[in-house]
Amino acid sequence: MATVSNRSRYHVTVSGDEALGRHFPYSARDAVRAYVVTLRAAGHQPQVARTNDCYEVRIRNKGFPELHTTVSSEDEAGALIAFIEGQRATHLYIDYSKALKVTFADLLVRYLREEAPRQKGFEMVAYKINGLLEDAGLPRVDPAEVLRAHPAPHPSLTVRAPRRATGATVRTPTGNLAWLHRSFAQLMPTDINDYIDERCQWVEASTVDRELDIFSSVCTLATKTWRIEVARSPMDGVRRPRYYNERDRRLQGDEEARLLDAAYDEDRRRSIALRLEALMTDARTEAELAATVYQQKATIREARERFLPEAEASYTHVPLIEAFVQFQLMTAARRSETLSVRWSDVDLGERTVYIAETKNGRPRKLPVREGLAELLAALPHTEARVFPVTADHLRKIWSRLCAAAGIEDLRMHDLRHEAISRVADTGTMSLVDLQAFSGHRDTRMLLRYAHLCAKHLAQRLDAAFGATPTVHRGLRRLPRGAALTLTDLVCESAAAPAGVAPCALPPNVVRFPGPRIVSA
Repeated sequence: MATVSNRSRYHVTVSGDEALGRHFPYSARDAVRAYVVTLRAAGHQPQVARTNDCYEVRIRNKGFPELHTTVSSEDEAGALIAFIEGQRATHLYIDYSKALKVTFADLLVRYLREEAPRQKGFEMVAYKINGLLEDAGLPRVDPAEVLRAHPAPHPSLTVRAPRRATGATVRTPTGNLAWLHRSFAQLMPTDINDYIDERCQWVEASTVDRELDIFSSVCTLATKTWRIEVARSPMDGVRRPRYYNERDRRLQGDEEARLLDAAYDEDRRRSIALRLEALMTDARTEAELAATVYQQKATIREARERFLPEAEASYTHVPLIEAFVQFQLMTAARRSETLSVRWSDVDLGERTVYIAETKNGRPRKLPVREGLAELLAALPHTEARVFPVTADHLRKIWSRLCAAAGIEDLRMHDLRHEAISRVADTGTMSLVDLQAFSGHRDTRMLLRYAHLCAKHLAQRLDAAFGATPTVHRGLRRLPRGAALTLTDLVCESAAAPAGVAPCALPPNVVRFPGPRIVSA
């Protein structure tokens, strides 16, 4: 059983006076009649018409869920009824009505609430989705509230407090987001392609590509897990922007020495500050008991000036930042992996560091070289983590290091690239060995380092095949530098079968790589 009802708006018009025209909802018939009476009393001749752009379709069949949706024309309603009833008659029914009732913005919010908290990068996903919602004129979703309400968030999100919202943003807003208000069924690849074209004018293509990753995840989850059926996913046919953002920045000249010198100075200042705080314990207590803020600041300032010389003379140097830089250069660990290392994961006897949580989700062990093991042994074990600094604090430290060392355009992640490149430069490892060292899940990610292995591969081929002579058109050719004397040639000629020239040369000349030798 199927019914179609016109839910289009009423449109009251007055010929010659557009200002008196008004629209009314389909259910406001009494209001339409009252307005018509008012216009006629004023001497006008109003006309009432329907826009005929909204029809409600209800389909009820025994054994199937009731379908209730709206379409934009009466012909579309008839086609929908015929299509649904034909599917139900063959028991191949797919319910597309859900996709007509939910907008893509609704799906983004649901993804943020249900799926994003399961990911380690929840905070970044929440930041991007909230930015899209805000640009589309929709309310933001509080990430802290989402985490509290989620039954199974990612373990790394439960051990640290969520970031406090400051209202500051570094995201470049966009205005081409009207398509977020469309229903999931009506969303087309052209809508997303238009968004890509406009968005790429303001931000990097790689940024747009990461936003498309979120759209793709939402569409996949909606169709495969939430069972919100559409004929084709709106991501089918989306043209992702092409870009090449692979960096090949390596340390040049004395940049490494300058960077380590800057790290040593940073550790010195940090160690002095820690010693100064220890000496100022009583002064801090005295400042807390001061009557005014001015007296508190004066007490702290006087204590700093009094204890600073003693702190500079008696501090214990803790090479924390220097060890961090060396850790990156010797293990090729990612920054997040390094900051997550705990002392319980370090085995200096076996010279290994266990990384429980990596980017690709697979734990691995890092080999620790002797020099790095000595640096780690010099660090205090007063905290659970080996490097007890936050990611934000580390960014500020890195900026100071590069400025102090006079190094430009060097990112923290470039140290990982430098470490892998140095190992590849040795020529002692294949790409598979390099994969175990770097922790890449796919060896294709290491193809950028293949050229570094080529030179050493050629040298190993020379060592393997260099002493073997080659034969070409009956000529035996020895490799360049082969140790061969005239006596060896004479002896070999005497041992050759009758009528066969050993080197296929004239009887008085023998050629081989090197100077010409003429027999006596």
